Order: sequence, then structure tokens, then C-alpha cells
Amino acid sequence: MMSPQSLFFGRFSKIQLYSRYHTLLVGFYRALRHPWGVNCDVTRIPAAVAVGDRAVGCCGAQRIRRRPGHYPGRRRAFARIGAGIVAPLSEFSTYNASTTATQFGFYWASSSGVGQTAFVTDDLTCDINFYNNGGACSGTPGGADTVHYTVSESTLSTGNYAIWTTGSYGQVAAGNLIQLPSIGTGLAFPVVETNVTANGQLELSDNDLCEIFSGGYTDFSQITDSGTFKPAAGTINVVYRSDSGGTTGILTEHLTKVCTEGTNSNIAFKVTTTFASLFPSGVPANFTGEKGNGGIINYLENLDGGPTVTQALSYVSQDWTSIAKAPDNQTANGAAPNALVAAVFNGTTAYLPTTTNIETALKHVLATANGVTTPPSTAAEGANPFNWVPVIETVSAGYPVVGYGTLEVAECYANSTIEAGVIAYLTDHYKSATYKKIQKNNGFVSVANTGAAKFVTTIYNHILANTGNKKNPAWNINIGNATACAGLPGR
Repeated sequence: MMSPQSLFFGRFSKIQLYSRYHTLLVGFYRALRHPWGVNCDVTRIPAAVAVGDRAVGCCGAQRIRRRPGHYPGRRRAFARIGAGIVAPLSEFSTYNASTTATQFGFYWASSSGVGQTAFVTDDLTCDINFYNNGGACSGTPGGADTVHYTVSESTLSTGNYAIWTTGSYGQVAAGNLIQLPSIGTGLAFPVVETNVTANGQLELSDNDLCEIFSGGYTDFSQITDSGTFKPAAGTINVVYRSDSGGTTGILTEHLTKVCTEGTNSNIAFKVTTTFASLFPSGVPANFTGEKGNGGIINYLENLDGGPTVTQALSYVSQDWTSIAKAPDNQTANGAAPNALVAAVFNGTTAYLPTTTNIETALKHVLATANGVTTPPSTAAEGANPFNWVPVIETVSAGYPVVGYGTLEVAECYANSTIEAGVIAYLTDHYKSATYKKIQKNNGFVSVANTGAAKFVTTIYNHILANTGNKKNPAWNINIGNATACAGLPGR
């Protein structure tokens, strides 16, 4: 659940996700000179094609299809590769249509955790292998498949940041890791239930969420906080993310705050991106694991070729549900997701995860897990990527389960054209009314419209530029800073 950097994609109309394997978008881009118009085989990962001083692969086994097209005047454009989670793909094609210098290349579908690992290790195979070869990284960092950025639904883990600070492809090669809030997002709870025929008919309290996701409630008849609506009796098939997912991070941030073991939960929740780790002895019998947001929705909509699902409840980024106005995401049959979602109580009012309710929530944050509520105010604070993104636990108004998607980029890039493109894209992402409309159509909230709006000015001044004066010296942490990047090969 988010948007990469000044990326590189040809002007292709739209990426369709055909995921028999359940898809989640993750993007990485790499610098390349490429004869545009290559058509990607969606069933295999073709060998890299050497072009200029870099090489570029095609699409991947994640069932992402790029419609072939003609790109006049772009035969020597630079393209980037990204990896991570779902982001508003229309931003990429919009950006590509505005430039011939640096464009979005290919977007690799995986998950937040996998995308972040691929970025900090500069190893695109982590994403390529997401649905193949056990999903493990092949240990082939750098080279042709440079990973220029990642998009996530949760902040970096301390483990992945340690890899950046100590590994050969992170700090010593590309300077600071820059982590920015990319969009405001809400966690939706799609429901398949006999009596549910519209969004918001089923209403869930925090107690319901705690019991359901801890295995305490196993039957829909146990949900009694749903007002006058009564769900039909039947086993709750709880569908969880089997991969390392940012949505799991947003869910557990909230549940860790509102659930108490022995009172309204069977377990003591902890913050994690791997749901199954909450159950060391194994998940309850009524739980089913699926990869990615797309995997969950294809499962719930009976598009994965498995047994028919008649009663289930899960959690996904809201842009994978019928709540999103005009989502870029598509299910395995090429259609927009049509999953119905539950409303969630905040106090005595049950809210749906609409952009309006998410925006309200992000302006009324009660508690953050990391204590971040204001942007960095010094160079030392700004150099710490964990100081740029509030991690939300609870809110006083609006939809109660919300967070920020993140975008991770490098401080130093090997190619000045790509560096300039990253800055140009980020400027559009935060400032352009066109981009903000794309974000809203996908069910997201622009950062400038949230409680983190003040972060945007700091991003402009100290990440996209290097603003300073005698009284307030420049921080020298911006993308492409000549002092910080001196002598570094760059990403």
C-alpha cells in the first residue's frame, strides 16, 4: 500500500496484474538505455538484454503484463527499476509521458519486506524469486539489475537498515538510505459472508478484531458488536499474509495497542510484518495464508482456481477493494477488485476506509509507536531514516486502522540523469494536482493532506534540495549532495 521515485517506464498504458499466484506490487528500477517497445513474456523471466553501459531484464514471473506499445523519440531514454508493494501505477505512466530523459522501467511485484531486502542488498532476484524458487534471494547483488528504490506499506526493519549500514551496496556505496512517507493509507477488512451484500454492513469493534485475528472468535455468530446487522453463523476463514507484508505491520501496530491477552485476545500481539510469527506453534486451524494483497483478493473472489470461498475475513490495502474509486490494481480476471469490506468502530461510530475517513484519522493521531510526530529539525535527525515516517497505533477520529506507505531511495546515484529523474518524480508526487488525483482514485491520501503535511516542506528543503543560510546551515543530506556523495560509486 505507494509510489517510487523518479522512475523509468515507457509510456505504457497500464500494467495488468494477472496473478494466479496472487500479486502485490513491488517496484525497482535500474538505469538503462533500452530500445523501447520490448514485449514481456508473462510466464517467464527472460535473460537480461545488454544495452549501453547497463543491462535490463524484461518482466517477471509475477504475472505482470505490460501492454506492448510504441515509444517515439525514446530510444535512448534512461529507465529505472523498482521493487516493493502496490503503488499507484498511473503515476508512472503520467511521469513517463512528461519526459524523455528518465523513465520508469519495470515494476516487480512482491511485498514490502521482500522489496526492502532487495533494495538494501541491491539484489533484484529477491523480487524475481518472490513466487519462484522458494522466494529466497539468489545472492547476486549489483550489476545489471540495479535496484534504485522500493515502495512499502511499512517502515524499514532494523535488520534491513543494518544491512544498509554495514553491507557493501548500502552506505559505503550510495550514502544515506532515505525513507519518506509516500501516501496515507488505511487497512481494509474484506469480508465474504452469506448476509453481507454491501460495504459496511458488517461492523467490527477493536474487540472483534483482537478476537478474530488471535483465533478467539472462530464463527461469525460470535461477532455481536455489529449493530442491528447479524452475520450468518459459519466458520470464519481468517486469511492472512503468508509473506512479509506491510499490511501485517499496520495491522499489528494497531492490535498491539488495543488487544490484551486473556481479556480480548488469545495471544499477546507484537508488531511484525510476518503474521504467522505471532503463533510459534502454528496458526489456528481456521486460518489460511496467501501471498500479497492480490493473492488474498484473488482467493476471496474465487479467482485462484482453489475451492470456493463462502465465508472469510482478511486484511488488505484498501486499493485492493471496491472502496477505491478508480484503482490501478486488477485481479486475475483483469477486472477491478470488487471485494466488500467491513466498517470498523472508532468510539461509537463505525467508519469505512474511504479517503475522507482515512484523511480525518491521519489528522487525529493519538499515539505513534516510534514517537515521530514532527519532521526532523537538524541534520543529524534528518540523516536517520526512522525520523521521517510516523508509525501510527491509534487515532481519535475517523477510520481507526491507518498508516503511511513509504518510499526508500538512495542519497547517491551512479548516473546524474537518474538522480535528476528521482528528484523530478518526487517533486511531482508531492506537489502535482494530477498525481494527488491518482492517489485519491486509488483510495490513498496525499501526504500534504494528512497530519504529516509539515514533513513535505522539510522534504522539499532538505531531501529534494539543500536549502540553508547562515542562521540555519544546509544539512547536506539531499539526494545527490556533492559533499556526501564525493568518492562514492552511487546506486
